[in-house]
Amino acid sequence: MRNKFTWNLLFNPFTKIAGWQAFALGMLFVLLTGVIGTYAGVAFDGAIDSHITEYLSLKDSFLFLVIAVVSVVVILFTAGLIISKRLRFVDILGTMVLARSPLILLAIFGLFVTPVPAEEIMANPMAIMHNPGLIIFSVISIPVMVWFIALMYNGFKVSTGAKGSKLVIGFIIGLIVAEVVSKVLIFQIF
Repeated sequence: MRNKFTWNLLFNPFTKIAGWQAFALGMLFVLLTGVIGTYAGVAFDGAIDSHITEYLSLKDSFLFLVIAVVSVVVILFTAGLIISKRLRFVDILGTMVLARSPLILLAIFGLFVTPVPAEEIMANPMAIMHNPGLIIFSVISIPVMVWFIALMYNGFKVSTGAKGSKLVIGFIIGLIVAEVVSKVLIFQIF
């Protein structure tokens, strides 16, 4: 019984925490992710993106995170208003910010990765295969991103109270639009 409760809490903590509490805890994770990601060279440059980079300033790291968080919150709030009548902005804000907490694992694992220079990859694409840290990071990033997106979905579900195909379609379209918006904004700024 306790084991099932733990798994449920890992994938849907929003039955226990939401709103301003979720926002405060999520912001702690976002700030730590930004700082660690800066020193690890892990850029979270999109709504659902992470990349290893050779150089990342603290300013750029946090700018990426702000754009990603604002894009997700605004777009999913808009999608939520379309599919649900009982939606509070603070619930979407809190759940979407807290949903980013697994990304701290990618920032931490990034500390053990030596980035391969872009020129080397262009000259020899197989150079990536000679970097065990990068391979391990890539493998670990898959379950972390699945967990992250599952948290976002569950947060959206709890916040909107929606069910069925409306929920799924609203979330998928909202997430795709948030990713596109975040990438366009980042491209325009950089």
